[in-house]
Amino acid sequence: MITKVEPSGVILKDICEIQTEKCVAKDSPAAITAVWYSPGRKQVNVCRSCLDEMVRRGEWEVKGARLSPRADITSG
Repeated sequence: MITKVEPSGVILKDICEIQTEKCVAKDSPAAITAVWYSPGRKQVNVCRSCLDEMVRRGEWEVKGARLSPRADITSG
């Protein structure tokens, strides 16, 4: 199921709550943004790398966002 998220536009320095393998704010505070998702309009603080990764995986959708597929440099 795809979750629609809405970036708040607020940038803070904190730890990312999502922490995918691409995360840049796992162990030490870095730039993150607050996003809202339904149900209940819950706030999640996420770094840009994790936000992009969640959208690429198809788990999150940001209205109007376009991300190009990431090249897989591990195969070949």
